[in-house]
Amino acid sequence: MKNSFHIKIVFSMIMLVLLAVLSGCTGSEKHKEVSNQTIEESRVKEDKIIMDEFNALLQKDNSEVKGVFEFVNKKIAAVTPQSASIMLNALENKQQAALIKMKDTYEADAIQQKLVKEFKGDLTDSSLQGIQDRDTKELLLKTKSNGFKVETAEGFYFPVLDYSRYKQYYSNVTPDIAAYIDIMAVESDITPVKDVGLMIGWDEIIKRGISQEKFVQEHHNSPKAADVKKLLKNYLVFALYGTNNTPLFQYEDKQMAPAAKEIYSHSTWSGSGSFSKIMAEYTVLVKNNNHNLTQEVDEYRKKVIQDF
Repeated sequence: MKNSFHIKIVFSMIMLVLLAVLSGCTGSEKHKEVSNQTIEESRVKEDKIIMDEFNALLQKDNSEVKGVFEFVNKKIAAVTPQSASIMLNALENKQQAALIKMKDTYEADAIQQKLVKEFKGDLTDSSLQGIQDRDTKELLLKTKSNGFKVETAEGFYFPVLDYSRYKQYYSNVTPDIAAYIDIMAVESDITPVKDVGLMIGWDEIIKRGISQEKFVQEHHNSPKAADVKKLLKNYLVFALYGTNNTPLFQYEDKQMAPAAKEIYSHSTWSGSGSFSKIMAEYTVLVKNNNHNLTQEVDEYRKKVIQDF
């Protein structure tokens, strides 16, 4: 009997300890859930505050692109990827609106003459410090601070968006906007056409077209899908026609340019999008016409461009 009584006491003590432990665990889990919920609510609240401040900044009549850049740099890490993507979309729109006015400034003959004399080809600090004319220096400093770069075509200087500036936000945004930044940074770093001639090889045209095609397929619901589709159409024109100064078919004998023939003949066109399908059909058609620009080839490319 004593042993039985002793066993019951020990068992009761063990159960009390287990209940205390389990109770402590349950309380800890509940506390953890409450803490996580509080943190999430705090993040949502902070996100809203920041986005309200951002929208208020955009509504100001005197807001500058530089100021928007500064705000984004300071706050983008504290908002959700969705809000960060909205920020960048608004920043891009702000830049595009400012670009129209800045292009007007650049078109002045006096400015062009000063740029020919003063501009060294880049907007690095060392290059800008060497500019003697005050007005030219201020214009180029404003160009840089507003996220633009300077391009030239046929001896004319003009500003364009410098999408390489957006790369610093790559980890803050949604996957579609990150992919969009990649595509546009490539365009910004090396423009495909200048002075009506291709600045990139036929292989790069195909590479960029396939990249844009992939974006359209994978991110068809993205707010940037239409923009990339429009860009892809430009690349389809490059791939089917070339440009005036770099035609796909030589003017003299209407034969496909040897460099393009080499690239096109060895391309697999494995993509399932419209760009790859058109190029696969086009390559076969051109081959069947001995790589010559015939009426059949010309009619095909006109039709697919119209339908794209």
